[in-house]
Amino acid sequence: MKLHHVAVVCRSLENADRFYGELLGLKQIKSFTLNRELVDQIFDVNCECQMTLYGNENFAVEVFVTSVHPEKVNPFVHLCIEVENKEKLAENCQAKGLETKRISRGDGSLIFVKDYDGNLFEIK
Repeated sequence: MKLHHVAVVCRSLENADRFYGELLGLKQIKSFTLNRELVDQIFDVNCECQMTLYGNENFAVEVFVTSVHPEKVNPFVHLCIEVENKEKLAENCQAKGLETKRISRGDGSLIFVKDYDGNLFEIK
């Protein structure tokens, strides 16, 4: 089994481009609008939204751009990404004003970052 992609919600394409493109360095692969009927059939949400796929050879994320942005339902939901230098990414995120948490644990630390729309990422 192989994980194909994950999906997140962002309020704007600008937020998505800044986080997934600029900070994470993922390439925008495709972008299109999902019509209201299809969104309702799949997600039980009555709206039209844009979907943009970002990725590289190891990771893909579908970003649904919509103003319909429910409050966080499950506080444990997060994505874990592995990068070459987690401290550098954390510093870049913090410099861009993103919420960054460093939690001491044993001999190391856990790093969590929220994107511009509150999606939570664990950085390894």
